[in-house]
Amino acid sequence: QDAVRVMAKDLVRTRRYVRKFIAMRANVQGVALRVQTLKSNSAMASAMRGVTRAMATMNRQLKLPQIQRILLEFQKQSELMDMKEELMNDAIDDALGDEDDEDESDAVVSQVLDELGLNLTDELASEWGRGG
Repeated sequence: QDAVRVMAKDLVRTRRYVRKFIAMRANVQGVALRVQTLKSNSAMASAMRGVTRAMATMNRQLKLPQIQRILLEFQKQSELMDMKEELMNDAIDDALGDEDDEDESDAVVSQVLDELGLNLTDELASEWGRGG
């Protein structure tokens, strides 16, 4: 009977150690999870620090008044180029004598109006007859 009691005490003690071991393992896993969370937070803070530095550098380099002046100058130069292009086209048209284009355009307009059953001269005459 004494041997059985000793074995029962050993069993109770072993079960208690198993419970403590399971609780300790859960605590260690909890600590490991907290450490991993802290590492993740640290990595995120480091990444945010890098992004913030990059944004600050970009904002320092981005000078709005200077960009506005550049855009205004671009617009001015673009309009100047458009005017020069138009003058060149007019000069080329004058040099090549493209008066035929105007006659051809009038012929196309007349043809379209005829196809639609409209006579432009009749319409204009009736408008002028009514007083405009």
